[in-house]
This record gives sequence, structure tokens and C-alpha cells, in this order.
Amino acid sequence: MVSSASPRTSQTARTAPRSAPKPAASEPNLRVASAKPAAQTKERIWPALTIVTSFAVVIAFVVAGLFASDIQTQAEIDTIQTEIEELRETRVKVLAQRAWYDSPEGLSETATRAGLVPAPEVALLVPLAPGLLAPPAQIDPFTPPIAANR
Repeated sequence: MVSSASPRTSQTARTAPRSAPKPAASEPNLRVASAKPAAQTKERIWPALTIVTSFAVVIAFVVAGLFASDIQTQAEIDTIQTEIEELRETRVKVLAQRAWYDSPEGLSETATRAGLVPAPEVALLVPLAPGLLAPPAQIDPFTPPIAANR
């Protein structure tokens, strides 16, 4: 028996996929889910959410404590800086007062307040060469004099 179809057509018909009818048993098995899995999910979320929130609150308090400590330390540093500046100002005043007392005007005014008066004559002291002065009458002025006639 010879087929009337060309060899090409028959080959294509052999390789083409055939669509088979689906059996009735392959319908999806649908059912209503119970409420238990959703409730279990909520039960799992609350402890995790509580832990995360607690952790965030603890971190916030730690950061706030560090900021408070930083502010307190800065306040102490500012207080120390203020004391240093006051001591520097006092030092400058004391050095200026000392310099004034070392000046001729300061010496003169201090001597006048102490009751000292200028000398009527000015005597210049001249250094002498060794051996030109007479020996002292007593060797030690703090010991009683030695009696020559005993």
C-alpha cells in the first residue's frame, strides 16, 4: 500500500507532539487552610519584636549615657580651663607687682612707707686691696672678751 502523502509530510506528523486529553483526576486538590498557622506566625513575631525593641531601647539608653558622660567631662574641662585662665591672670598681676617693686619708683615708695628717709650725705664705698685694713679687735664678735689680767 502506497501512501498518498509525501514523505516529508509523514515525517512531520510523526515528530509533532500530540496533545493528550487530561484525565479528570489531575485537577488541583484545593482545600481551606486552618487558622492555626497564622496564629502560630503571630506567636513567633511577638517575642522577636519584643527582643528587638528591648535591644533598641537598651542601645538608646547606652548612647544617651555616653552623651551625658561626654557632656559632664566637657563641663569639667571647661571649669579647669577657667581656673587656669584665672591663675594665669593672677600670675601676670603678681609678676607686674614684683617688677614694680624692683623698679626705682617702687623701691622709693616702699622705703618711704616703711619710714626710711634719704641720707643727708652720699658716701661712696671704695674697695681696698687685701692687707690695707687693720685686723679686727676681736676675732669672734659673738664670744665674750678674754680678760688679759687674770
